[in-house]
Amino acid sequence: MGALLALASAVCYGVVTFLGQVGGLVLACVAALLVTTPGVVRTADLLWGALRGVSSGVAMHFLNRGLSRGATSVVVPVSAVTVAAVLLPLPAAARYTGRLRLPSRRCAAAPRHC
Repeated sequence: MGALLALASAVCYGVVTFLGQVGGLVLACVAALLVTTPGVVRTADLLWGALRGVSSGVAMHFLNRGLSRGATSVVVPVSAVTVAAVLLPLPAAARYTGRLRLPSRRCAAAPRHC
C-alpha cells in the first residue's frame, strides 16, 4: 500500500509540475504577443535575449551537475551567492554609466511619448 501511495504521489507531482511549466510558457507567450514596446526591436536586443537564454541554460546545467555530485546544503547556497554576486551589481553599474534608462513619471501617464 505504501508503494502505491508513493507512486500516486510521484505521478501527481509530475503532472502538476508539467502543467505548471506549460501554463507558464503559454502565459509568457501570450504576454509577449499582447504587450508591445514603444519603438523597434533592435538586433542588440535580440542578441542580449539570446545571451540571457544561453547563460540560463549553462547555469542550470552546472547547478544540476553540482547537485548530482555534491551535497545540496553546499551547492544551492554557493550557487545563490554566486548569482547574487554577479547579477546584483549589474543594474547599479548600468544606471551609473547611463546605459539603463528607467521610465519617468511622464511615461506612466503617457507611454506613447517615452
